Amino acid sequence: MAAAGKLIFVTAGPESAISAISLYLNGVMARSVIPMGADVTKSSLLKIAGNIVVVSFMEVLSEAHVFAEKTGLGSPVLENMISDMFGPVLESYSKRITSGSYAPPPDSKAGFDVALAMKDLRHALTCAKDAGTKLETSEAALRHMEKAREFEAVRPLDSSSMYGAVRLEAGLNFYSDACKERDAKK
Repeated sequence: MAAAGKLIFVTAGPESAISAISLYLNGVMARSVIPMGADVTKSSLLKIAGNIVVVSFMEVLSEAHVFAEKTGLGSPVLENMISDMFGPVLESYSKRITSGSYAPPPDSKAGFDVALAMKDLRHALTCAKDAGTKLETSEAALRHMEKAREFEAVRPLDSSSMYGAVRLEAGLNFYSDACKERDAKK
């Protein structure tokens, strides 16, 4: 992504340091640079906030897909609506669910390991608690990831594996038909 100039950089610190690296950012490695001023802790907080957003999207998409499955609406039409209404980012998150990437084949790797996502999320929850607030969607996502990890001995799990736990709560199998069909071909 850096070679394609598609990264988002969050800069913080002394102006002299920011100036020294700025030639390598805009138009080179970065599609965007978000300046945070001299206080470097703000850049870390922004990264944590970004993690909260991503995990929350995955939790909400997991619930919406299970809703679509249980009501007979179906995931394909939901995914089309997600794409049309919210664009390629949320569509790509949705496809991690519908393609079965949330629970990759046993002999492969997860896109973003669920254990790392849980570590990041626990840190976000601690920061929120220290600031005197709650992150209820993040708490639900963490519970679902913890439940999903019960299946980790069988295969690697992606951070989106919370979907499997939401499926279980709805009386469905942890593994979707997409997972089962993919695994049957191996």
